[in-house]
Amino acid sequence: MKLNLLPRLLTGGLAACSLVAAALNTTSIGIRDAQLTLVSADGSNGHVQRLEYPNVSLEPWTLEADSVFRLSFGIIDTASDKPFTPQHAHVRFTDAETAATAFLPVVIKGKGKAKFDLVHRVFLLVEKSSSIPAALRTSTGSHTVTILLGHPSNDIRPLEYTIGTITLPSSRLLPRPKGRHDLSMKKDGEPAFVVQPEIQWTFSQPEKMVSKGVSAIGTGIVVGLPLAVWTLTGGQVLPNLKIQSLSLTSLAFLLTLVGLEALILKYWINWRLYQLLPPFLGLGLISAYVGKLTLGQVQKRRIAAQTGSETRGVVKDVSQIVVEKKDGTGKTGVVKTK
Repeated sequence: MKLNLLPRLLTGGLAACSLVAAALNTTSIGIRDAQLTLVSADGSNGHVQRLEYPNVSLEPWTLEADSVFRLSFGIIDTASDKPFTPQHAHVRFTDAETAATAFLPVVIKGKGKAKFDLVHRVFLLVEKSSSIPAALRTSTGSHTVTILLGHPSNDIRPLEYTIGTITLPSSRLLPRPKGRHDLSMKKDGEPAFVVQPEIQWTFSQPEKMVSKGVSAIGTGIVVGLPLAVWTLTGGQVLPNLKIQSLSLTSLAFLLTLVGLEALILKYWINWRLYQLLPPFLGLGLISAYVGKLTLGQVQKRRIAAQTGSETRGVVKDVSQIVVEKKDGTGKTGVVKTK
């Protein structure tokens, strides 16, 4: 067991030593001799303020329309205290209201001297070049200024230094673009759309129920009137009714009609029109043919019944016939036959 622990201890010791060595060899980027210069376009009213890293030295400044804002500093390697040139150097402007960020590059000259000049970027007095970058032009104007320095090497730690807040002149800013959910404004500054009062819905009064007396009278009329008519005419209709058994064709015709009604019911429940048409057309043709046969048989039966009744009437009328006959004496007599 002790022999197995020895390689692990050696490996752990070597790893710890490597970490310590890496920590000793790690350096970071620093700045020195940093200062801000704020002067007018003609060079008068100059104001210089030195920055002490890592303190936030810049108080909130409001720049005028003709102001020139300049930032200069030296970049060093903190381990050797020698000038250093990082690969990435920018100044970040963070909008105080919207938190939108804009990155502007820093110019680095020889021996780690860096310069950030907004004369040619923000506050040019030349007529043709008086606009500021689009990222700052449509902002709210108040920005937090941060210096960002970095290098691709893992042994060099980057630098992030917030120097303070500045406010750009409103005369150089453009109206902010409307957001997707921003409300339109009227000419007088009032919003075009405001919250409306809650709508109070007014529903119609529920229908009144019919009284039980009126309902009973109506029910009596609906049910009693057909019964009264049947009572008066039933004695004359019933003796003349003749119930006959259905033929096969009549029964088949009724079944086809029931089938058509079933197809319509199925279509009303869950069928589509294209599902209904084929069986409906087929069964409709069969129903038409069977119906034609059934009606033909009924017509023949009715004609036969009418012919039989007429024959019986003729026989009844001629049951008594008057025959003139002469007897042997020459007299004429009348013979009645039944």
